[in-house]
Amino acid sequence: MRKQSSSQQTHIKKSWHSMALDEVFAQTNSSEKGISPKDATHRLAQYGQNTLPEEKSDSLLKLFIRQFKSPLMYIMMLATLVSFLVGNNVEGFFIIFVMISNVLVGFYQEYKVDKSLQSLKEVIKPQARVIRSGREYEIEAINIVIGDVIALRPGDKIPADARILECKGLKVNEASLTGEAKAVDKMVGEVKPDVEVADRTNMVFMGTTVEEGSAIAITVATGAHTEFGDIVSLLKKTAEEMTPLQKMVISLSKFIGIFITIVVAVVIAIGFFSGYDFETIFESALALFVSAIPEGLLPGITIVLVLGVRHILKRNGLVRRIAATETLGGVTVICTDKTGTLTEGKMEVHSLITTDGVHVCEPHTYDQLSERATALIHATVLATDAYVENPSAKKEDLIVRGSMTEQSLIRMAVAAQMDTYAMREREPILDHILFSSDRKYSANLRTSKEGNVVYVLGAPERILNHTTHVLTSTGAVSASNAAYKKLLAEKDKFVAMGYRVVACASKSIDHTVQTGELEAEMSDLTLIGFIAISDPVRADVPAAFKDTKKAGIRTIIVTGDHALTAQAVAEQIGFTIPADKIIEGHDIESMTDATLRKKIKTIVLCARVSPRHKLRIVQALQYNGEVVAMFGDGANDAPALKAADIGVAVQTKISAVREVADLVLLDGGFGTIIKAIEQGRIIFNNIRKVFLYLITQDFSQFFIFIMSILLGLPLPILAVQLLLVNLIESGLPDLSLTTEQEKEGIMDEPPRDPKESILNKSSRYWMAALFITSSSIAMILYISLLRTGIHIDHVRTMMTVFLCLESLFLVFSVRSFTRSIFRKSIFENKFITWAVVISFVMILAAVYLPSLQKVLNTVSLSFHDWLLIATLNLCEVAIIDQFKRYFFQKPKKIKGERQVLQS
Repeated sequence: MRKQSSSQQTHIKKSWHSMALDEVFAQTNSSEKGISPKDATHRLAQYGQNTLPEEKSDSLLKLFIRQFKSPLMYIMMLATLVSFLVGNNVEGFFIIFVMISNVLVGFYQEYKVDKSLQSLKEVIKPQARVIRSGREYEIEAINIVIGDVIALRPGDKIPADARILECKGLKVNEASLTGEAKAVDKMVGEVKPDVEVADRTNMVFMGTTVEEGSAIAITVATGAHTEFGDIVSLLKKTAEEMTPLQKMVISLSKFIGIFITIVVAVVIAIGFFSGYDFETIFESALALFVSAIPEGLLPGITIVLVLGVRHILKRNGLVRRIAATETLGGVTVICTDKTGTLTEGKMEVHSLITTDGVHVCEPHTYDQLSERATALIHATVLATDAYVENPSAKKEDLIVRGSMTEQSLIRMAVAAQMDTYAMREREPILDHILFSSDRKYSANLRTSKEGNVVYVLGAPERILNHTTHVLTSTGAVSASNAAYKKLLAEKDKFVAMGYRVVACASKSIDHTVQTGELEAEMSDLTLIGFIAISDPVRADVPAAFKDTKKAGIRTIIVTGDHALTAQAVAEQIGFTIPADKIIEGHDIESMTDATLRKKIKTIVLCARVSPRHKLRIVQALQYNGEVVAMFGDGANDAPALKAADIGVAVQTKISAVREVADLVLLDGGFGTIIKAIEQGRIIFNNIRKVFLYLITQDFSQFFIFIMSILLGLPLPILAVQLLLVNLIESGLPDLSLTTEQEKEGIMDEPPRDPKESILNKSSRYWMAALFITSSSIAMILYISLLRTGIHIDHVRTMMTVFLCLESLFLVFSVRSFTRSIFRKSIFENKFITWAVVISFVMILAAVYLPSLQKVLNTVSLSFHDWLLIATLNLCEVAIIDQFKRYFFQKPKKIKGERQVLQS
């Protein structure tokens, strides 16, 4: 086996672009029909999967050591060194304990993040079309082997290096490999051996994308042995780009760090000149510095984002870029597709409409097909590219590949007992025109004993523009008689009822058509009939539309379908769209950008639009200050998705769409984007909660230290006690706060401004009120305890417990900015509840265990001491709740009514 693997390596490096095709087949031991499935299995086991080399993840030891590499850790190390130098070994060991505790929390967070991101990468597995033993299959791209013949279509990401066998109008974007932005025209033939990769026009390469045309190619290199693999193997691991939010927090943290440093320096200076023991004041100041730095903030933000991504994933939404979760909460406009998003996307042929009349397609009616209905089914099969992958399987187990519309047509033919494979074998294809959103039709030129015939399938208005005849019982007659008019009237009825209607036509050609010139033959077509396809509205859509309206989010239906079809779907949802809120593609085409920007402010439905219209719609909305989530499902939608604030891919099989999307809807449903927006709002709120929780507590500790020194009082707590407070505050409660999933009322608020700071106006006022309240109560308690004459160790123990319990009470208050802490559901978040319980046990241990009493200089407290501390904390929470009600629960006004679909 090693010998064969070596041989494989040898021929992978050959100049495939300069070989004759016969030699390529010989070297790969394959043919135009591809290898057999059995041979493919053997080669996969022998040579491995088609994957690129990946950078190894950091080992657990390296991940652990990395937690020490931060300025905050260096400060704690310095504090430890100072403690040992001045002979305070107990405090030195305790600081080490605090450092290890913080490192373990950070290690756990990063480990979970790495695991989460790894699992997210494995959700979507790229697919590829291969031809094996003359039959087409769709498989995972990682299972492609050398000798596999692959079929390429617009939007496909090329899965391996391959030599082109056939191609038509093939253009490939090779920017990811060569850096050249312009698409490369490809061809069949040989090129010189010494040309560079960019000039190998008879080859396609892994990682590049098909922009236009189609091709059949034979795989000559996979995985690490591809041109892309050579580049990847030379790359070093690069750090992930920080999100704008993380950058903002780092900037804010630097400001806080400088501020804290200045304050600590002032504390040391005032303490020294006020006569405090320098060793004590210095250690306390260092402990205060360490305690005040919000070291849990950045890991907290990261875990909030990752947990949010995982919640969205559970609702069938895959966030490709974590940064997108920050933007989701600020979406103001959703531009949604209809098919597969508002509807189930389960296309089923409902009726065949011919000059014979309407034939309703049901299992018991296929044996009653009229002559024209049979001709219509025959023509649709020969006009499509969809195919049955397992024709020998039971009807309910059939796997049909192709677009949803074409799949329904093939299933209809199978239900009518037609052998689609045999039909196509009898009339092999000579040339074809692929469907595109701009063209709105597809065509196949086929040959048979009777001659050449082109079969055309597409949007009725496009087909009818090229139609001159209609098929009747007497044959093809001029498209101007009563039968033709009646046929169009029947079609209009189905369109008005919300069915997707496609037209099918044909034309006999008695002359030779050169490759690439088939489009010139799209005239004088004979209309065979129409196919009405049903697509039920998703059950969750009506409720989701109501949610968007409550959330102040405007929804625009952007579809390639007829306006009447979209209106009918909207009515099923429960909304009526007035005519003045509808524009069509031809309207957009004639509008200037300025006119479109003005018009789009009131539009609810954009019908018959092309991908370039989608791009203009996005740009017009953004110009008006909207934050846009745009849906797309085709390769040509990529520009609009890339331009949108949130690009939403609703067709996961098309790589070009997936690559530019921020969010991939795994089920294609409109309800999923609503859940994703809800989670985006929760994410930002959780980040704000973590920030407020950490910063407010730290600043309160500053205040009581400075006031004690200025008033000439003993230090309220010692350095080791301050580190205990920091351990309780920044440990489990901080971590558990990231798991909060408060949804009540979150979708009743208007969208957040994306530029809004973590500390908005309400947050700043509440933080100031909280700081004043907690600092005042703490100082009153401290001064009162000193006046009672109890021992200073007893006073400091009570102050330490007060500050620790204050942080545990505060985490329950910060759980919600709009709801009181005094409610039945306050303990519903089990992570927070258990974090508080465990932290409280740690406080009890610090107070009552003799070994910890010696380390922390604490003494046992009485029941009355605990009662006093708990009562003061409850009073503080009650006051904070009133401020919360005042600052966060004011009525909010939405500027400008957002017009969603009005019922």
